[in-house]
Amino acid sequence: MLGQDANIIGEGPEPHYARQKKDKDPSNNLIETLQTILPNILGPIGAAVLFYHLGARLVDNLLEKHNGEASVLKEAIAVFFAENNLGRVKIEDSRCISSLTISKKPLPLAEGGSIGCYFVRGVFQRYLKYVKGFDVEVEESHCVTKGSSVCEFMIKEVKRIEATGSDRRT
Repeated sequence: MLGQDANIIGEGPEPHYARQKKDKDPSNNLIETLQTILPNILGPIGAAVLFYHLGARLVDNLLEKHNGEASVLKEAIAVFFAENNLGRVKIEDSRCISSLTISKKPLPLAEGGSIGCYFVRGVFQRYLKYVKGFDVEVEESHCVTKGSSVCEFMIKEVKRIEATGSDRRT
């Protein structure tokens, strides 16, 4: 009888939540949860913008950590992704290739891509700002959520419109 009472008050078999797989990465569960909740709160575009800016801010922080040395950013970004189990990022001068372990779940109703895609886009665009010294637009040419094995980002040339003499203010 004592054994039955012990089971009722929780000293018996493991509870259901303890029997679930214990080898799941808790950070991955957090990203999956955020990717489910944030689009509902902010909308899919708002969630994409948030993670884009988080990626850009990461690069700002890494640059600050390395005393403003833009020459070490490429390696610092790759190391950050590896050390935090976020996957691999390979940055070249005009393209960035990523294979992420963070969520690959597509954002609902967005133009395509996942939270990870927008995060990496923010990283790459801010990296290019520091290395090249001017703004560029980054487009995703291959995406895991669309069936590719990796996400690939390329620089899109931004055409600037020059003001004519009559358009200029003095």
